[in-house]
Amino acid sequence: MSEKSTGILTRIYRFTRALFAMLGILFFIMIVSAVTGYYGHGTRWLASAEYSPDCDYILLLPAGAIPSPTMLMRAYKAASEWKKNPSAKIIISHLTKPPLLKSTIWSIRNELVFRGVDAKAILLEKKATNTGEHAKYIKEAGFGDPEKDKYLIVTSPTHIKRSVMAFKAVGFKHVYAAGAVGKATKEYLGGGRFIRYNVWYSLMHEIEMVREFVAIGFYILTGRA
Repeated sequence: MSEKSTGILTRIYRFTRALFAMLGILFFIMIVSAVTGYYGHGTRWLASAEYSPDCDYILLLPAGAIPSPTMLMRAYKAASEWKKNPSAKIIISHLTKPPLLKSTIWSIRNELVFRGVDAKAILLEKKATNTGEHAKYIKEAGFGDPEKDKYLIVTSPTHIKRSVMAFKAVGFKHVYAAGAVGKATKEYLGGGRFIRYNVWYSLMHEIEMVREFVAIGFYILTGRA
């Protein structure tokens, strides 16, 4: 083997070793954070926003089709908020292609109706595919007055910070948020619950947290927040 080839293999080996070392350190930090709950500082910041039940519009942001657990939880939360304030309108924002009656946005609408929401109170925005576009197209659709009306975003807790930033970036002045989250069960699930459930649940939250921090950074760099 030539000296040049040996040098290339050496660099590849060193790079690979450094990469695995960094991944190992990162995984160790994530495990420690999951066990200690320290990551909670980040998730609480991501979930922080003002809340007001007295809003003119409830913005239901999508998370896949019904019956995904996350989307069901958001729909349940949106319906609960509407019942506190039946004069509000609920806006569902989701890219939609015909036929409408077989689309995701229609299944979400039907879930809200099933939860007791008046069908006449539901508005549909059919162009958006991401958080930034939800803000942009809801404003372009003319649902209310972004300068005067109050808007309550319903989404997952870790998605709240980015959502509020995105809507304020396009001109919404009065933006609030409510996190759609379920309550932990108090049933006895056998021994070792901390390892079997809590640690893995925490690791999933850490992945969501990292994703949101990266997305917020991207939104800031691209002027979407």
